[in-house]
Amino acid sequence: MNQNSGTTRLLIGLVVGVILGLGIGLLFGYVIAPVRWTDVTPQELQVNYGAYYWTLVTESYDRHGDLELAKRQLGVWDNEKRRKAALEYAYVEASPEMQMKLQSLEEKIVGATTALPTPSAGPTPAQPAPGGGLGGLLRVLGLGLLLVVLFLVIVILLVLRLRKGKKPVQSKAEEFTDWAATLHPEAAAPQTPPLAHFVTSYALGNDVYDESFSIESPSGEFLGECGVGISETIGVGDPDKVTAFEVWLFDKNDIRTVTRVLMSEHAFNDPELRARLAVKGEPALIVPNQPITIETMTLRIDVMVTEAVYGMAPSLPANSFFERLTLELITRRKNVETDQGEGTLALG
Repeated sequence: MNQNSGTTRLLIGLVVGVILGLGIGLLFGYVIAPVRWTDVTPQELQVNYGAYYWTLVTESYDRHGDLELAKRQLGVWDNEKRRKAALEYAYVEASPEMQMKLQSLEEKIVGATTALPTPSAGPTPAQPAPGGGLGGLLRVLGLGLLLVVLFLVIVILLVLRLRKGKKPVQSKAEEFTDWAATLHPEAAAPQTPPLAHFVTSYALGNDVYDESFSIESPSGEFLGECGVGISETIGVGDPDKVTAFEVWLFDKNDIRTVTRVLMSEHAFNDPELRARLAVKGEPALIVPNQPITIETMTLRIDVMVTEAVYGMAPSLPANSFFERLTLELITRRKNVETDQGEGTLALG
């Protein structure tokens, strides 16, 4: 478990919150307290209902001859486009006699005449009111779903970007720091080219610090893994105060996982604590710029402490826990030769 898992959980919680908020908002807006339109004018009706309204008013005017009543019933049609659309729809549905009556009433009320449609023209399809009915709800739901999908895509891209940013830095041999060239100066030491270079950092408050890295050959073959994690804490209360770390190396060609326990000055000089931690692995004192080597049958990692900052607490001994720690790990393949009768097998 590492920092990426905490970031992922945060992003997942954010996505779930957005989806729940959107669902509750739609439920409230369309089921619990939907918007209801009142006091709309005739010209705001759908085209088919507007046409039907014009026909009813025309029939009333033809029966009673009251032009003022017809004007009050029709109201103001200042949207010429909607008026013409409604009347054209009414003309298509009406008889020739009703068409003449509609045209006559329009001339008297608005002072303009809508051209009669040609016989080949079909009825104008009814236009649903914007945002009304089931269609409006489906459009809103579709838009909401699209926004959620886009949000999820952005979140996934961010997670992948964060993970990519957290990926251990791997360098070529010529890009390694100068300290790597000074390791194992003795002539008999293996001098194989480095496989990878990993950098990992701990900061006080990261109670789940646990980094692991895959070791591969230049051709991509899996060779093993290595990693760093918390081995021992000291004191009580939050955050955890780390007094020792574990650096481990797994070799696929070896049956063991080799571990070194890197200790603070307090832990290293405390016989009881040091003895207890020695069960987990060979102890080593954390000293900046002093390399520590871990070896298995075919692999070796050289660990360098490039930053070590102790924390301070009134209730704890001096130099007993770390505020920051940065490690660099260089992985190599060992030159291993084993005699098999008269022949020699070389790995590396």
